[in-house]
Amino acid sequence: MKYTFHSHFAQDIQDYISLRGSIGYAEYSYDRPLHMFDGFCVTHFPDTTSITQELAEAWCTKKANEKMKTLQRRTVILKGFTKYLISTGKEAYLIPDGMIGKPEKFIPYLYSDHELRLFFDSADSLPIHSMAPNRELVIPVLFRMLYCCGLRPQEVRHLRRCDVNLVDGTLHIVDSKRNKDRIVVMAEELHCLCQKYDKLMQSRLANREFFFQHPAGGEYSAEWIQNQFFRCWSFAGITFNRDKRPRVYDWRHNYATRIIARWLREKRNISVLLPYLSAYMGHDSLDYTAYYIHLVPDHLMASGLTSWECGLEVPEYED
Repeated sequence: MKYTFHSHFAQDIQDYISLRGSIGYAEYSYDRPLHMFDGFCVTHFPDTTSITQELAEAWCTKKANEKMKTLQRRTVILKGFTKYLISTGKEAYLIPDGMIGKPEKFIPYLYSDHELRLFFDSADSLPIHSMAPNRELVIPVLFRMLYCCGLRPQEVRHLRRCDVNLVDGTLHIVDSKRNKDRIVVMAEELHCLCQKYDKLMQSRLANREFFFQHPAGGEYSAEWIQNQFFRCWSFAGITFNRDKRPRVYDWRHNYATRIIARWLREKRNISVLLPYLSAYMGHDSLDYTAYYIHLVPDHLMASGLTSWECGLEVPEYED
């Protein structure tokens, strides 16, 4: 466990995180917010041994300059923990529904073709950097894999070399969300690019474990990938409003919306095809996939899609 806890709720928090992990939830989704809650209790309620109304309401008070969605996230985390305590027979104040209003509807950032071209041109042009060996090879392939396969960021980071079948062009996604495995087929262009990338990387990092391996060993961190993501946008000369800027995860949303947009434009039967997309993306429920139908932007439907909807133009690597 990444964090240590020191309040009277320390053992319960650890048990709760372990329980969530055992049923397939990622530890990082809960450990940091609960670590913050633990520190809040140590500082402001050091002698409190149960979740009281006073404690809960103090935690659910909006901080200066805090976004509402951040407060809502903190509240949801505490409510889940409180329900767990009650289920174990302990007394706890359960935050009432609607205490801070309904969560804001999340809308992912959907890229235009122009933005996509600028981003990948920038990724292909990253200079060699002594403090980031192999970055110029890793970044163009990593972000194309995220976008072209609709993967979750952690799925790409966790890919081991043995999970990438360079013969038939498939990816074995192991123990992903809800502890599920699945096979993902790459587009031909991406398959060829991965073959060239792997050959080059083997000459630099022989016998590496991860397909995208840090020069010091192990996988790249989520923070490093996010930094490279915004570096590519910066090199492309594109800046974003703080309240509306893309995330690495938005590659997945863009993949799904563009696939559905193409089907709609081709007048395909969405109800027949949607289960296939759902399985490909590793969704638990068809509802999660159907959500993307409502995100298909008008400009994609009206202007048509280019090569960016599935395969991508790829950089030329010397063999």
